[in-house]
Order: sequence, then structure tokens, then C-alpha cells
Amino acid sequence: MRTTLELDDRLLRAARAMAEQRGISLGTAVSELALRGLAGGMGGNESRGAAPDGFPLLPLGPADHVITDELVAEYRDDA
Repeated sequence: MRTTLELDDRLLRAARAMAEQRGISLGTAVSELALRGLAGGMGGNESRGAAPDGFPLLPLGPADHVITDELVAEYRDDA
């Protein structure tokens, strides 16, 4: 379904990074992230369980942000 959404900048960065890493469309990445949120009922500081590869995920706090390849490159280039 096609629609227009206004997304939080952190979500958009995470979705773009996910789409690029997995070779999927941005829409598919946003849908997967939204479905994960629905399935997990995640809010604030709840446990995030484990990633698909089995590694445990840390709780996500209100001030946390996604670290993308672009952000790492930006900080690396500033050093």
C-alpha cells in the first residue's frame, strides 16, 4: 500500500541503513521495523530480546540513537 508518512529522523536513518545493508527497499525496511515493534510491544526501556543472529540486544532508552555506517565514517573523518 502506498502512503505518505512523516518519520522520526532516527527511524529514517535506521531504516535507510537497514535497507542498504540488506539490499531491500526503504519501504520494506520501515515495514519490518514497525512490525518488530508491534510484535515485541517495545516501549521505553523494555528488553529488546535477541537479534536474528542470536546476539542479545541492549535496552533502548529515550535518548539512544542508531549508529549507522555513515555516522561512524563522519566521526572517523573528524579524528
